[in-house]
Amino acid sequence: MLVCADGSTTVLLNALVGERLSIQVDQQQRVPAASVQRIGCQILGAAPGAPVVDRRSRILTSRGGVISVNHVVIAARGADGLVPPPEEFVGPYLKRVGLALRRELLAVSRGTWPLGPASDCLSKEYLIDCGDAGRMYVHERFNPRFVPLEQDG
Repeated sequence: MLVCADGSTTVLLNALVGERLSIQVDQQQRVPAASVQRIGCQILGAAPGAPVVDRRSRILTSRGGVISVNHVVIAARGADGLVPPPEEFVGPYLKRVGLALRRELLAVSRGTWPLGPASDCLSKEYLIDCGDAGRMYVHERFNPRFVPLEQDG
């Protein structure tokens, strides 16, 4: 259900874990779209020299357990209207600022969990279309300890 849902992953992860979650932004920088070619130019449709925001983060439990590792690329038509502060999740931030959101699922797949011992994990890629404000690409990889392959894959 989690990987195929077209709603807020944050809300679903909160329900799954049963506690309030937090976010840790590991990197957030403005780069030319060409530096994230497949995402910036091909998926989001930005010109190679157009600025996009490349954000890498982790969703954490209250004890610091990593639930997911996320890569978000934001192509905004305004200055920083789609870029959440480092302490805020993307979806809830966009909702809070009043943007209409349309999510489009691109892929659900198995991959390798990037933290700790090598193990398979579920991942989900989707677009969030915010209309005239811009678009963003989201790739979430879920920790198999919290989202086992057998239950959600």
